[in-house]
Amino acid sequence: MSDTFKIKKSENRGDYQYDFDRLAKILLNQTELVAKVNSYRIREIEFYYYSHTHTDFYCHKNKRQLTNQRLYFHRFKDPEKYVRLKQKGIDITIGNGKTIFGGILIRAIENVETNEIITGIGNLTNQIIDDIGGTLLINEIYESDKNIFDSSGLVYLKDCQKNALKIFKKHRQGLNLKKEDTDKFYLNSKYNYFSYPEIEVLK
Repeated sequence: MSDTFKIKKSENRGDYQYDFDRLAKILLNQTELVAKVNSYRIREIEFYYYSHTHTDFYCHKNKRQLTNQRLYFHRFKDPEKYVRLKQKGIDITIGNGKTIFGGILIRAIENVETNEIITGIGNLTNQIIDDIGGTLLINEIYESDKNIFDSSGLVYLKDCQKNALKIFKKHRQGLNLKKEDTDKFYLNSKYNYFSYPEIEVLK
């Protein structure tokens, strides 16, 4: 799985969606997210990717997003303060280790045992934190710096039975237009992928 999350460079910013489509199929239909005590199907994701030829102005460009196949907890600095922070989120990183920033934001998960669907990036982040034993363990995740497919990690991806769920696409959610996005290409790109029909498909 070492090359799974590598994004092919292109001079055409529209071509990056091919790799996003490919990774969405893997995450939504071929893997489960394991967080120590629970396993989850990933049901909704969003892509954020900033490179020289794909200048996604909505990407955080956090240094953690330079990594590849790691976890990035949004706005994480102090574990004790993170408990109270409302604006949380979790990315699977897709950077190149040098100059390209990238993250796949997880927006919805489904408990494999109970079929409970957890939506909202703050809600699911809190759930994952509870599963691993608290915010102090985020430091351990960062310090160990394990690949997301390493099953010895506190949170990891594993191969599961291949599903054939229909995958839908829509615009990313909750973004405000940035002045740099002059033609609204990144605002309007359908970089949100989901596999359950309860979410309205945006035309």
